[in-house]
Amino acid sequence: MSVKLVDIESIGSYFESLSDPRHLRNRKHLLEDMIVISVCGMICGSDGPTAIHRWAKERADWLSQFLSLPNGIPSRDCIRRLIMALRPEAFQKCFQSWVS
Repeated sequence: MSVKLVDIESIGSYFESLSDPRHLRNRKHLLEDMIVISVCGMICGSDGPTAIHRWAKERADWLSQFLSLPNGIPSRDCIRRLIMALRPEAFQKCFQSWVS
């Protein structure tokens, strides 16, 4: 059985078609960075925004090798607001494209 490693840098490219639902004044963090953090956090067992934030904070040095993170790791509230604002159908389409 062969193991295929995930290229962290390429995850964001599958979500490029996702429109950013945030107001312009609320875009402190890049959408791509937040999506990659959320997807990776969930895959690693995080069960919500607080756990995703905690997971990302513990791996900030590692994540910064692949993501821009111009304003650091997004807060749990920032992650929660984005997750709630995303259109589920659009996210699902992008996610399915990535996993296939």
